[in-house]
Amino acid sequence: MIKRIVITLFLILFIVITGCAQPQQIIERVEPPHWWTGFEQTELQLLVYGEEIGSSRVSFDYPGVELRRKVSTENPNYLFVYLDITGDARPGTITFNFHHKQGSLTYDYGLHERRGSENRHQGFDSSDVIYLLMPDRFANADPSISEIDGMLEGVDMDEPYARKGGDIQGIIDNLGYIRDLGMTAIWLNPILENDMPYHYEIGAGFYHGYAATDMYRVDRRFGSNDDFKRLVGTSQEMGMKVIMDKIHNHVGTHHWFIKDLPSSDWVHDQEEYGNTSYRTNTIMDPYASDYDYNKTVRAWFVDEMPDLDQRNPLLADYLIQNTLWWIEDAGIDGIRMDTHAYPYPDYMAEWTRRVLEEYPDFNIVGEVWMPDTPTTAWWQYDFPTKSGYNSYLPSVTDFPLWSAVSAALNEGGGWDTGMSRLYYTLGQDFLYTDPLLNVIFLDNHDLTRFADIVGRDPDKYKLGLAFIMTTRGIPQIYYGTEIMMDMGGDSHDPAKRIPFPGGWPGDEINAFTEQGRADLGRETGLPVPEIFDYVKTLSHWRADKEVIHTGKLRHFVPEQNVYVYFRYNDEETVMVILNGDDRGKELNMARFSELTDGYETGRDVISGRSFSTEGAIQLGPREALILELE
Repeated sequence: MIKRIVITLFLILFIVITGCAQPQQIIERVEPPHWWTGFEQTELQLLVYGEEIGSSRVSFDYPGVELRRKVSTENPNYLFVYLDITGDARPGTITFNFHHKQGSLTYDYGLHERRGSENRHQGFDSSDVIYLLMPDRFANADPSISEIDGMLEGVDMDEPYARKGGDIQGIIDNLGYIRDLGMTAIWLNPILENDMPYHYEIGAGFYHGYAATDMYRVDRRFGSNDDFKRLVGTSQEMGMKVIMDKIHNHVGTHHWFIKDLPSSDWVHDQEEYGNTSYRTNTIMDPYASDYDYNKTVRAWFVDEMPDLDQRNPLLADYLIQNTLWWIEDAGIDGIRMDTHAYPYPDYMAEWTRRVLEEYPDFNIVGEVWMPDTPTTAWWQYDFPTKSGYNSYLPSVTDFPLWSAVSAALNEGGGWDTGMSRLYYTLGQDFLYTDPLLNVIFLDNHDLTRFADIVGRDPDKYKLGLAFIMTTRGIPQIYYGTEIMMDMGGDSHDPAKRIPFPGGWPGDEINAFTEQGRADLGRETGLPVPEIFDYVKTLSHWRADKEVIHTGKLRHFVPEQNVYVYFRYNDEETVMVILNGDDRGKELNMARFSELTDGYETGRDVISGRSFSTEGAIQLGPREALILELE
């Protein structure tokens, strides 16, 4: 009898011990981390992640919020909870109850009130000049966060593909420099967490930010989410907008959900589709094969960047909400969508539509690196496609115009060469829904530095700057262009993205200062102060020039490699003369009388010299004149 009692007690104790030893169910992530009342689209998807959470029942009691449905996937660690946040919902805390076979647990979820739009979500347009910078390469103000315990990469100033330690505080500290240069908007290359391993031996580093490992968190080596919001708010208080770089085509291999995929169709199969061909024209090519189309849309960008399959509705909802979350949480004014042409076009259209539905004053520029004007214009909203497809995308990156400028300044004039390239490229603007919204540029983080394109020729350099500051569109200046930064004879990507001189403790030359720019000029033999002043003068001049922002454009066929065009409206006319030849020219003004009649002189914006609108103008070799007619 005693033996039986002992055995029974032992069994009870064993059951209690083993029961207590079972792992406690926890919720590791809920994304978005919080939300707001007052959105046009009242449905909200919550991604809930935790061990075996997928089989849980969900309950809560919150006025104005209803459970629409919950969706489990083949991975039991995910549960997608869809809510309806009606107009009756008020800010507060929703307490969710998750009931599981192992027990129950609760999770408090914050519901906030949307902020007003004053100085937030302003959009950007042709009245702006955008300053593009790469956070890791601009300025390091807080070396204490350059290396974070547990993150996969630190700083190596000697390795080109390594991180250099630029941070958000470094940008904030130099906002005065950017504003004084005349910039009205700042576009940051991605600031989201990129906790990726580096592979210097194959030339792969992820300092650039295009391989996200967490889409709701600023990379801690840049700072915090609050630091980013402080950057946005401070910039807006100083009269500058902030454009955030987003990527929905791919993430990094070390993204937390790539390590534990919600479903097998979350990413495309690299074994089946390989890596992309970069032939984005297959999207609208009426004769494209399925094979070539898939090599664009379904293939991976590179081995370290898994290609997302936006046909999965759970993923599509997740990505759209992630965008809305950043706009509302940080108050950004615009988005530049990386690799816009690579995901499924229908998804990109719906993403754009949803964003602009919630933020009508917002603007988005899609990176559509296409080979020519027709395939670029296809991506802008309301392009008359035969299929009826509408991208809803307001702004596109004008790579055809960049290509034309690069060629125009490096070849002799002819029927279709030299300055004629600018003429013919702009002559195709009838294809764009609104060419004034095209983002135009001389270089960016993916391109050869403009100084190298023109062989470090200051006159060619100023011709290019004069053109993009006065033609139609939204000019973008890449950090360092204002100091004629070049690639030092290298051709690889890191040389396009070298640290800004003066941005690091111990830098011998500080190009953020006038003295530093003079020192840089002496060291490089380039007219750094002159180029800086040229950019500054033009950007400040165009700031209140409505005729440049929205005025009409009329141009004349280039003769002897001299390109002349006018920007005009009912109040003002500006005449731009670009001599692309290495010889001086005499320009007969009679040819332009249809625009100059009624004006007597034109004052050059840069030099202040006045020229008669009658007779002839003597042009110096490779000279640019920007004449305000009077």
